[in-house]
Amino acid sequence: MSFQELKNSYLKETVPLKKIQLIESVALHFENGWLEFLLSQYKSESDGKVRKKIIDVAGKNINDISIQILIKALTDNNIESRKASVIALGKAKASIALIPLLNMLQNPSLEIKGFVLASIIRIGKEGALDIIFDYINKGNIHVKRSIPYILGKIGSRECIERLKQLITHEDPLIRKNSVKGLEKLIQLKEAKFILNALSDEDLHVKKSAIKAIGTIKSKRAIPYLIKFLKEKNPEIRKSSVGTLFSILSNQPPYDKIYEILNGRNIISRREAIKLLSLLEDKNSVDYLIRIFNSKDSKLRKLAYKAILNIFKDTVPTQIVEGLNAKEWKIKSLCARVIGEIGDENLINALFALLSDDDSKVRDAAIEALSRFGSENVIESAKNLTNDLNWKTRRAAVKLLIKIGDDKSTESLIGLMGDKDIFIRSWVAMSLGKLENISDITPFVTLLKDKDPKMRIAAAKTLGQIGDKEALKWLAKLLWDDDWKVKKEIESALNTIDPNFLELI
Repeated sequence: MSFQELKNSYLKETVPLKKIQLIESVALHFENGWLEFLLSQYKSESDGKVRKKIIDVAGKNINDISIQILIKALTDNNIESRKASVIALGKAKASIALIPLLNMLQNPSLEIKGFVLASIIRIGKEGALDIIFDYINKGNIHVKRSIPYILGKIGSRECIERLKQLITHEDPLIRKNSVKGLEKLIQLKEAKFILNALSDEDLHVKKSAIKAIGTIKSKRAIPYLIKFLKEKNPEIRKSSVGTLFSILSNQPPYDKIYEILNGRNIISRREAIKLLSLLEDKNSVDYLIRIFNSKDSKLRKLAYKAILNIFKDTVPTQIVEGLNAKEWKIKSLCARVIGEIGDENLINALFALLSDDDSKVRDAAIEALSRFGSENVIESAKNLTNDLNWKTRRAAVKLLIKIGDDKSTESLIGLMGDKDIFIRSWVAMSLGKLENISDITPFVTLLKDKDPKMRIAAAKTLGQIGDKEALKWLAKLLWDDDWKVKKEIESALNTIDPNFLELI
């Protein structure tokens, strides 16, 4: 079949699928003539799939004619056709397509923007930079804002010089994109262009400059970044901490950071602690322990987390020494650090805190010791339940309850009749959580205690145990003189059996 006959067949054909088959079968046999014919037919073709096939053929047979087809297809109403033509023009590195591709960026909601940018960059790397530079002045704002990204990806010396100029552009997004474009291109000796952007009034420009400094690692930026640690904007502070980490990593000492810890600005002190934690600076431990005594709870918490991150599985000497500090906050947090790290060699040092005058210190020691939960801890705590110091005895009981396994809880049974009402009530409540309790006599006995707190504790415990044998004993207290006791008795009876009235 001659070329003319093929053309006539195509023109007569009305079925899109057959048109597509015809395009595929003859494209290679009449390359230039067939492409010229397809170019003439492209705009009048109503079927999107057929137009897409014409574009595919043009993309595989790059020459002046196919490039014309591809450029026309940049305005096709079918997104897949536009995408295919954009990609093909990029692969062809056709400089003639640069202007129409750049014009596509005028649309702020362009769905295939990434592909358009990629093709522009491929073409720009081959030359024709003047066309791209022109759009800095004549393009609409959406095109202008894309130019710094394009220049940054092309990365030539000429592009770098243009980006340096654009850092001072009146549009903040252009300034921001210019900083980002320079981030991986600029040399350390040229860092002043990025340093200037640190003073930009626009938040996004400033953030981009901080990030870029982290890539360049310019020490000249340290004073700026330290100043940013007290900024009100949390994003600026977070970015500054990350960049300071990049610059200072493995380069101690960190005297400038220690100075912040000794300062009065709470916000910058918090960020300094985060930074020292990232740097895993072991020399900062003395500063961090001092912060344990801060009035600011966030500072204390950050210092605590920092020490755990820095020392991981080893307890520093300063933490052990902190157990003997005068300040209860320092003693408490040092105890918690030991419990979190889990150094069993310091169990005895923690036990010594169970007799501390401050209840918060005792509670911290209890929390730390409960993390070990070893037989040694249980046995030592059990021995302390006979201690003459009431604070120590109560702390030991709390510890056994906190550990909460059957062995530690069973060791409390002998304290049911303790003279200390708090210990008796704690023990009663704790024993109620044991499973398979066969003898409820000790708890029934507590129902007769003179102290209403004990009667309440006994009622709660019997309710937890759930033995119906307790119903008759609980029922006797329904007319107790203390309304709180009566309320707890009713709750226990209902817990054991909602129909308790029928059983008593």
